[in-house]
Amino acid sequence: MKHFLNHLFFIFGILPVSFSQKQTKFKDGEYLKEFNTVENYSGRPILIENIRIVDGKGGQPIEKGFVLIRNGIIAGIGTGKEKEVDRVNLEVIDGKGKSLLPGLIDAHFHSVNNNEFLQLYLKNGITTLRDPGHPFTFYQSIAFTDKQLPRIFLTGPHLDYPPAAYGQQATLVRNSEHAQQMVHDYVKKGASGIKIYYRLPLKHYPHVVKTAKSYNIPVFAHLELVTATEAILAGVEGIEHVTSFGTSIASKEVRANFEKRVDENNNARQEERYRLWASLDMNSPKVSEVINIILNKGVVICPTLAAFERQADSSGIEDFRVKGFKNMMKFVELAHKAGVKIVIGSHSASLYSRHGWTYQREMELLGIAGMTPLEVIKSGTVNNAAYFGNSSRLGSIEVGKIADLVIVDGDASSDITAMYKINAVMLNGNWVEK
Repeated sequence: MKHFLNHLFFIFGILPVSFSQKQTKFKDGEYLKEFNTVENYSGRPILIENIRIVDGKGGQPIEKGFVLIRNGIIAGIGTGKEKEVDRVNLEVIDGKGKSLLPGLIDAHFHSVNNNEFLQLYLKNGITTLRDPGHPFTFYQSIAFTDKQLPRIFLTGPHLDYPPAAYGQQATLVRNSEHAQQMVHDYVKKGASGIKIYYRLPLKHYPHVVKTAKSYNIPVFAHLELVTATEAILAGVEGIEHVTSFGTSIASKEVRANFEKRVDENNNARQEERYRLWASLDMNSPKVSEVINIILNKGVVICPTLAAFERQADSSGIEDFRVKGFKNMMKFVELAHKAGVKIVIGSHSASLYSRHGWTYQREMELLGIAGMTPLEVIKSGTVNNAAYFGNSSRLGSIEVGKIADLVIVDGDASSDITAMYKINAVMLNGNWVEK
């Protein structure tokens, strides 16, 4: 138990404190609920110089710049001409031909006591992740490793209703009072957000949202039987999966048929969501109406496109799944053009990515959907830090922020595929073992 408590803790900045069941609120109003095994920074100050700095904020990179890290915190940023740093006792890294980015943040990652998978994602540049909708026990194995792991934000089981698709991962809500109590309980255990799953009746949403807001944490939803517009108007702040918007756009007949089939059989959604999306007219006024609601309410979209990607096979035949996915891509493109805030979530795996590289595939797909490399990087760093409620600490290369950094070979600001060329990863000012 002592080992467990020593390793399962909340972190502010780089200083670990003892694990507590009590909610902690800091002066900037952000709630911090991290579970991981990050140790204090204890090495020499580090100077990364002669490198292209892509700070995550979306602006043009700093060419031949430098970043100074002291005690795990970014202490200085500038160009070579401005550099006046005492190089004595510094670890100096020459970044010629490379790009320096903030550590990548994954808003939608699932794992079950798989530390090797977590370590692989960290080595591939993901320094922070959130698992939306899994029990806390799915991560108890992190207490039994001394190896580096990403910053882990948990939410607790998703809130659902019978007959649940994944009962072992859910709390089945009996009534609104029960839903509120679950939010209270999750927060005490360290929830960084609350996930609603698709069978929870709409009538419970306002109670969940109100309770979560009292703790300043977001509510996000995976939807099938409640429309995205209904959920957003009920106060949900984030929508997980592009597929969640299908029933808001579909005709009444298509929507009714989809809901009937899914209500009768949870597994039917695996096929029916593609049939629904294949039927959509992306030039329909309904698409604009939905996007306007998203914009007006300031809702965040986590599309997880890679999880739904379907490409035509070698025969060239496009079935309903391929057509459905093309419409999903088009919706994300239109949402982005309208100014909707998009964040990156990998959903851990996809048919078209190598093990551990789904985040990079998601970045590629967002690029195909019309986002520039700088916009894609911002979605995975600055936007996700805000979605996590941790903008003051994470998400960008700025003086005073934690030194979670990624070095890639090449120019990630102009070619998003450079994100596959991970050269080095830094977590809390410590280099991650390759």
